[in-house]
Amino acid sequence: MSFEFTKIKIEKIDSVGKIILNSPETLNIIEKETFEEINEALNHFETQNETKIILISAICGVSRAGGKIFSAGVNLKKYNEKLDMVNTSPDYFKEHLKSSRALIRRIEQFNKPVVIAVDGFVTGGFFELALACDVVLTSRSAVFSLNEVNVGLIPGYGGIHRLLRLIGKNRAFEIIATSRKINAEEAFSLGISLQIFDEDNFDIETNKFCQQLALKPQSSINLVKETIYGILSGKNVEQIEIENFIKAISSEDAEKQIKLFCNFAHTK
Repeated sequence: MSFEFTKIKIEKIDSVGKIILNSPETLNIIEKETFEEINEALNHFETQNETKIILISAICGVSRAGGKIFSAGVNLKKYNEKLDMVNTSPDYFKEHLKSSRALIRRIEQFNKPVVIAVDGFVTGGFFELALACDVVLTSRSAVFSLNEVNVGLIPGYGGIHRLLRLIGKNRAFEIIATSRKINAEEAFSLGISLQIFDEDNFDIETNKFCQQLALKPQSSINLVKETIYGILSGKNVEQIEIENFIKAISSEDAEKQIKLFCNFAHTK
C-alpha cells in the first residue's frame, strides 16, 4: 500500500492483520495522526478476505521509573492548542472530537473481530479504544487507567458509556472519578479483559488466540459480533437474532460446515 505510516506499523501473519503502535519514544501518546493511521490500516484490512482477525498491539515505551508503557494517552502538552480551538472555533473542535470517537466506534462496528493485546500501562484514550474491541488480552504487567479527572477532564472518546455498560454504574463511577489504576487481575475479574498471559510468552499466546479464532467460519463470527453490538445498541433482540440466524443458515460457510459435519457423523 502507498500510505506512509509514522505512528503505527502494520503486518499480516496468516489470517491476522496486525496494527502495532510504533512510537515508543513518545510512549505511544495519541496524536491526531495516530487515529488517522489506524483508520487507514482498517481501510487496508477491511476488504482483504484472507484477513479474518485484527490484532492491535504496541511496541511499548519505558517510563522514567522503568515501567512498560503501552500508551500514555493524549498529549497534554498540546492542551493549550485544544483550549484555543475550543474558545475560537468550538464547532471545529466538536467535529475534531467526533472524528476521534468515530474511529473508536468503527472498531466496535468493524466487519471483522478486533482483538487488543495490552502489555504494560495504558491510560486515557487507548483504554477507551480497548473498551470498543471485541476481545482484550493482557500480560501480567498490564495496568489500565482513565486518569482524565486528575487533570480536570473526563473521558471523551466513549469510555464512560462503554465502561458503564460493561461493569455497571457504581464501579464505573468509582474507577473514573478516582482515576485509580486497575491491574491485570482486577481487569480480568471485572470482565474488562478475557485472558492473562505471562509476559515471556505474550506475543506467542496472543497470536495463537487470534489464529484459533480465525479458524472459525468467518461469516458466523462476524454475525455474532453484529448481533451483540446490535443488542447493546438497543435494537430489538428478537428481530436481530432471527434476521442474523437466517443470514447464517443461508451462508456458504453454513452449507459447507454442515455437510462436513454430516459426512463425519455418517462415517462414525
